[in-house]
Amino acid sequence: MEISKEMRAAVKPACWGAVGGAIALAIIGFTWGGWVTGGHAKTLADAAVTAALVPICADKFQAGGALALSTLKAEKDDRDYDDIVIKFVQKVGDRTVSTSDRPFAKACGLEVMKRDKEAVAKSASK
Repeated sequence: MEISKEMRAAVKPACWGAVGGAIALAIIGFTWGGWVTGGHAKTLADAAVTAALVPICADKFQAGGALALSTLKAEKDDRDYDDIVIKFVQKVGDRTVSTSDRPFAKACGLEVMKRDKEAVAKSASK
């Protein structure tokens, strides 16, 4: 089967059109369509898991009793909250709270302190 000259002449512009369309689709998809790369998707998923587990971690920390809360309150600098949380909470769900997960532990400590301030403000307003 032989390809006609007209068909050959139409193939090159069609291929360039397909390439241009693919590029335009990628630009539109990543800019306005909400598409993300695999690495960025993993970052977003990790952030969502952390946001979901921080309140559970704070609950576990507060269940540790007055000693845990008083130790956290005695800390002057919130940069050290992670050490205290790691000491009192070892596991949240399937996540092990350790020195390798300091941002999560610090977020947990900040949540505990936020809850404590809200409770103090609520009791003071009564």
